[in-house]
Amino acid sequence: MFAFLSDPRLYQFIPRDPPQTLASLVERFQRLETRRSSNGDEIWLNWVARSKLDNNCLGRVEVTIRQDASAYLAYEIEMASWGRGFATEACRRVIEGLFGEFGVTLIVAEVDTRNVASIRVLERLGFQRGGLRKNADFFKGSTSDEFTYVLTRPLS
Repeated sequence: MFAFLSDPRLYQFIPRDPPQTLASLVERFQRLETRRSSNGDEIWLNWVARSKLDNNCLGRVEVTIRQDASAYLAYEIEMASWGRGFATEACRRVIEGLFGEFGVTLIVAEVDTRNVASIRVLERLGFQRGGLRKNADFFKGSTSDEFTYVLTRPLS
């Protein structure tokens, strides 16, 4: 995972820098592996997306579940796999588990307004645009605006 997560191009719309060393990535993942925020209010879940053909790592999906049964969804897919449906497929599987196994009722995703590909992924998954946050972040020398997308658990 270090190879694709250390590619600076992946961070065009992400307000953090790539890991500089394998050790720094391992340290970050060890924190996430606890599966709980330091105060215990949030559950942290992480999945690796792998190719069905050769089991190679294609990306990752990250979820934070809050006490109110809402969840925040984020994902990163290696650049060589962009535009091939992997983000949609990986997120779809995670969403099914969140609504089923974890009892989540609302999933939220925040996306940079310039990230057209990610916006398409969310809309394909059934997310609805719920709002716009102006000047949400300042990184790489400029401010960014973010759309908030929401997906409500279907009635069954």
